Amino acid sequence: MTTAVCQTTPLEWWRHLETFNISHQVGFLLENPLDHLPGYFLPWEKLGKNAAQLMASRKLRSEVYKLPLLDFHLLNGQEEYCLAHTLLATIAHCFVWQDNDIPKILPKAVAIPWFHISQYLGLNPVYCYLDCVLAMGRKVDPNSNLEVICPAPGSPHTDWFSLVLIQVELDFAKGIQDIVDIYDSMDSEDERRLILGLKGIENTVRRMQQTTTRMYERLDPAVFYNVLRPFYEGWGAHSKLLPEGLIFEGISDTPLQFVGGSAAQSSTIQVLDAVLGVEHSEDADRYLKQIREYMPAGHREFLYTVETGPSLKTYVQQSQHDGVKTAYNQCLKALVDFRTSHLLVAVDYVLKPSQNKEERQHHSAQGTGGTNFVSFLKSTRGRTVRSVLQLDGDTPVVNKELNINT
Repeated sequence: MTTAVCQTTPLEWWRHLETFNISHQVGFLLENPLDHLPGYFLPWEKLGKNAAQLMASRKLRSEVYKLPLLDFHLLNGQEEYCLAHTLLATIAHCFVWQDNDIPKILPKAVAIPWFHISQYLGLNPVYCYLDCVLAMGRKVDPNSNLEVICPAPGSPHTDWFSLVLIQVELDFAKGIQDIVDIYDSMDSEDERRLILGLKGIENTVRRMQQTTTRMYERLDPAVFYNVLRPFYEGWGAHSKLLPEGLIFEGISDTPLQFVGGSAAQSSTIQVLDAVLGVEHSEDADRYLKQIREYMPAGHREFLYTVETGPSLKTYVQQSQHDGVKTAYNQCLKALVDFRTSHLLVAVDYVLKPSQNKEERQHHSAQGTGGTNFVSFLKSTRGRTVRSVLQLDGDTPVVNKELNINT
């Protein structure tokens, strides 16, 4: 539906991150997410924030049919559009997946504004990473913990999924200045500063890995698999339950097809791959490019700009400073470890529950983003291992086969 935005961008992009809607404080997260829309949009807000509860009691669909068709043009600014997208996405997915009697048409009161709001944000109209992470977290006050703005099914138990991923994004944000320093130091050929920047990236990835493993603290795999994961499901050929897609009333008489929400829609790891020059297999690369259509337009453009800009990998390969190459390799090794942890968490939360015979008929081990996630994650991990430069005296990084049955 959407296409990559390839506008003219500054040559020294690392000095103009605001061009891509990226914050030095919170990274790819929305810096000031709203909790409320103007009063005119109260029907969306009231229903969206209660959609999960109404879905559980099988009352959501009847409320959707009562919704008035509101004028989305009255929304003002990025923050209002993001909250509106999250509210309507939550309503739409609760409407579709409320029970086994799956509708094939999304009513126009949701379909029309949601479709156009998605276009404004450069997204596809489906529940995506923006909705469950990038625009989801808020603090009641500066000293409080994060809270979700629009609960998904299984709340409060499933809130932890969004909160952990929000923290991963915040962990990444702490390394944005290191990325800026890396490219500045390449420009000025300051290799001491380059090493410090690379060490900062390594520490960032280690923090992200540690946070990812916190998923186990408050979210049971069975709850994720049976309650939250079906809610993320998209519609189209990849979906067993709605393979032809979903008709958006007032938009298209032909069913539209979109993959569901997925952590692959986060820009963080793709940015690290782009900065470090990790190249994936043809199939994995194709999927990673396709999934960018589910990222906000500015973030998608940022990835394209990093990939087509100055090459850190080439600079490191040509450097005569062993410290630069060692620091670069440590970043890659940290990324390998992150991908290993991510794979193991995904196995516990998706693959193992899918092997339960009672659940197998309803779900599968395929990712909500449309991939066989085990093969995909193994492939990206393996390619990261291959990217490590072999230096004299170094112990080679071994791509150990994980004992995972696909």
